Amino acid sequence: MFGEFGKKHPVLLNFLGVIVVLVVGLYSIYLFGFLWTRHGEEYKVPSVTNLTLDDAVRKIDEAGFEWEITDSLYDESIKPGIVLKQVPGGNDIAKKTNPIRLTINAFNPMMVNLPPLTETSCRDAVSRLKNMGFKYVDIDTVPSADLGLVLAVKVNSHSVPPGSKVSITDRVSIEVGDGRINEMPFDVIPDSEKDSLQQKQREKARAEDKANGYK
Repeated sequence: MFGEFGKKHPVLLNFLGVIVVLVVGLYSIYLFGFLWTRHGEEYKVPSVTNLTLDDAVRKIDEAGFEWEITDSLYDESIKPGIVLKQVPGGNDIAKKTNPIRLTINAFNPMMVNLPPLTETSCRDAVSRLKNMGFKYVDIDTVPSADLGLVLAVKVNSHSVPPGSKVSITDRVSIEVGDGRINEMPFDVIPDSEKDSLQQKQREKARAEDKANGYK
C-alpha cells in the first residue's frame, strides 16, 4: 500500500516522513526536558546536627538526599558519632543530586606523630603541641644552665621518642631548663661568671622565641 502510494506521490511521502521525524524529535526534546527539570528540583534539607550518625543517615535517606562524611573532629565532652556540622545547613534549599556533607565527632581520639621538641624553646614546644590538638600539656622545670630550653619529653609519665604515635588526649610533660647551674659547677664558678652565663642563656632563649615569631 505504502509502496504504491510512494511511487505515485514520492514528494508527499517524503513530506510525511519529515513530519513524523519532526514530531518524534520534538516529543523527545520535551520528554528529556521534563525529566531534566524534575532532576534539578530543589528541596528543603533536613536538619541533622546534634543527631547520632545513624539517626542522621536515616533522616537524610527518608528525605531522598545523598550524604557523605567529609571531616571528623574529636571533643571528649561530646558523645562519639554525633553530627557536629552539615553543609548545606538544615532547612536550606538544595538539589537532591548534591550530597549533604557531614562533620562528625570522631569515635576515637586522633592519633598523631609526636614531633621533635628537645632543643627548642618552651614556648615553641607548647605552641606546636596546642596547634596539633593536645589539651593536656605540663611544664616541669629542672635544674639546667639551658634556660627555657626543652630537655626531655614524656607522654603519660613515660619517655617517648619523637615520631611515636600518641593520642591527642594523652598528657604530655615537657622538662624545661630553669637557667640554674648544677650544684657541683656552682661551687667552683664565681658569682660574676654565674650571672654572665645565666644572662647568655636568657638571651639565647629570647633569640629562639624571636626566630619562631614570638615577641
